[in-house]
Amino acid sequence: MKIEARNISFVKAGACNTDCLIVLVDFDWLFGDTPQHSESLLSKPQWLTAVLSALPGQQSESSKSKHLLISETLGSKAKRILLVNTNNYNKLAECDADTAHKTRQSLARHATFIWSTLFELPVKKACVITPFAEDHHYTQALLDALLFASYRFKGFKTSPESKSPDYIKSIIIGVEQNELLPDIDLAMAIHRGKSLTRDLANLPGNICTPSYFAKTAEVLASESPLLTTEVLDEVMLKKMGMGAYVAVGQGSEQPTCMPVMHYKGAEDPDLPSIVLIGKGITFDTGGITLKKPPGMQNMIYDMCGGATVMGIMATLITLRLPINVIGIIATAENMPDGKAFRPGDILTTLSGQTVEIISTDAEGRLVLCDAMTYAQQFNPAAIIDVATLTGAHIVSLGSHASGLMSNSQTLSSALLEAGELSGDRAWAMPIWDDYQESLDSFAADMRNSGSNSPGMITAGCFLSRFAGNTPWAHLDIAGTSFQYGTGNSASSRPFSLLFAFLSQCSESTNYQWTISPVLY
Repeated sequence: MKIEARNISFVKAGACNTDCLIVLVDFDWLFGDTPQHSESLLSKPQWLTAVLSALPGQQSESSKSKHLLISETLGSKAKRILLVNTNNYNKLAECDADTAHKTRQSLARHATFIWSTLFELPVKKACVITPFAEDHHYTQALLDALLFASYRFKGFKTSPESKSPDYIKSIIIGVEQNELLPDIDLAMAIHRGKSLTRDLANLPGNICTPSYFAKTAEVLASESPLLTTEVLDEVMLKKMGMGAYVAVGQGSEQPTCMPVMHYKGAEDPDLPSIVLIGKGITFDTGGITLKKPPGMQNMIYDMCGGATVMGIMATLITLRLPINVIGIIATAENMPDGKAFRPGDILTTLSGQTVEIISTDAEGRLVLCDAMTYAQQFNPAAIIDVATLTGAHIVSLGSHASGLMSNSQTLSSALLEAGELSGDRAWAMPIWDDYQESLDSFAADMRNSGSNSPGMITAGCFLSRFAGNTPWAHLDIAGTSFQYGTGNSASSRPFSLLFAFLSQCSESTNYQWTISPVLY
């Protein structure tokens, strides 16, 4: 399917020769006398007036609709016109964060409806137009919503009737001003990263293994000279002293590895990198501390952090952003067998600190802590780890916000602001010294799980012990990265938050992490 932007004004949209012209418009203005939000539209275009005149029934009733599909398109060259009611339009650059968030949610619902309608009709060519296209931020949000809703996980069904028909060949987005045309390139690059994130997360554990992650990283590196990939295998990880990392996967037949991707987009190759570390547990049984069977199939999503980092790297090489980023996938499979690590074991981490194992189901922090120590050798500007780390995150914040913990107020504030501006929200949680006591161990430097403590915060406290003096942030995405029980439901979060943050971290910012009000 081809998606492109063209300079098509709302006034002249009736001349579009297409199977379906999709018009996102305020019905209060369309069917009444309410002034249009755009000053350039003081009256309805002639083609739209002609179309409305042919509508059967009372227009007052039509104004209450959420959408109208019109086949009698007098005054327009389109075979059909789909009117979508956007009566909650707000100028995103000027409204508060809550209003902007609700507007983006509304666009997401509109986009989902549009795609389902197009597939049902079906159509080959469609054009999307809105009188709000002069609003750069609104147009970008609309593009993002349409592309996100277009995603279909291909799956593994073999019967012809189970496959989604690929009717739609092209979508044209009409924009008012030529300077808005490049939005489509940005939107497509973001869409590529989000789709890769969702594809990896939706794959079953017997296919998306640690080795699959490694191969994907190598394929990305082959696409761009700005990206190089090295894969640290299990032998190398043991030799380096990553005792915690290796222990997690030693009960699995799938070999553990750690793909490390170096993106050099800055003009200065020595500009400090920002390190992204993604938890990539490709399947998590809980190990010897076995999870309960109901819902265990959802543990294919325990690698959503790694999938997000991989998606970010794909978008970086597409856009060639002027920044240096290192992406590390902390990947392993947590399985129970005679070689699996046990509760009561004491492991030595790469940092030299020792960890008493209370639960083998608290495995994500074990791969992450060694990856964080490994990342220190690059003297990074910041380390951000992304992980489906705790069920406690779901209890605390549900699916609305990722949990954020950090040793840097500046970094934390920038990530929170990026989350608000992108609609991919996070919420800061404390990692005060008061919470550290729950990790005390009589036999080791710490335990890998607290007792009678808030689990999400305790996990953050554990990881904070491996950050050193580097600005560090931890994003717990257990509740935001996928929807439980729905299948093929990876959300790609927190891709948007991370991309909004990274896109501001160019050489000129000197990593002050001041996020400007631009939507992604």
